[in-house]
Amino acid sequence: MSNNIYRYYVYAYLRSDGTPYYIGKGCNNRAYKKHGTIPVPKDKSRIVFLETNLSNIGACALERRYIRWYGRKDLGTGILRNRTDGGEGKHNCYVSEYTRSRIRLANTGKTNTSEQKAKISAANKGKTHKLEARIKISNTHKHKPKSTEHKNKLSIANTGKKHRLETILKMSGPNSSQYGTMWITNGVQNKKVKKNDLIPSGWKKERVL
Repeated sequence: MSNNIYRYYVYAYLRSDGTPYYIGKGCNNRAYKKHGTIPVPKDKSRIVFLETNLSNIGACALERRYIRWYGRKDLGTGILRNRTDGGEGKHNCYVSEYTRSRIRLANTGKTNTSEQKAKISAANKGKTHKLEARIKISNTHKHKPKSTEHKNKLSIANTGKKHRLETILKMSGPNSSQYGTMWITNGVQNKKVKKNDLIPSGWKKERVL
């Protein structure tokens, strides 16, 4: 695994009309790999990198912000096909096999007492009631007809989102001064070069603070 903590990015998959249908975060070639039920655009020009050179925590935070901004189709709040609010990798959840073995060893032979089982059952019953109440409220709002004023506000909001995306695409596309470049470092200094340039001796593809 690379030691470069600023190897993460936030990307978007675009529809043919230029609107995003998925926002994600990753590193290396994550943006070009199929994940879940979300199709990767066959036209690679419709894979847009919104933010680059990020830490894992920074990428997670920006992923959540973009998803909140464009909204999710499954929740009726926007145009994205994301099924979560993003940022799942916030705490970098990789656990080594050594740590896993220690956890398994610590839990070996442990069972819940009757009193503990009763407490767990009572706690889960309360959660079930809360979830049923949330679903009932959600369904009530979901089927409630929208007023003309509400529809106009949604239209204005989505227009603003489209303009914002167009600005991002201009900044990240071939016309951008940053297009086709990368950071290299000698451990002390950083500089930006073209991706096709040869990396000088003593330098490597990375960026340090």
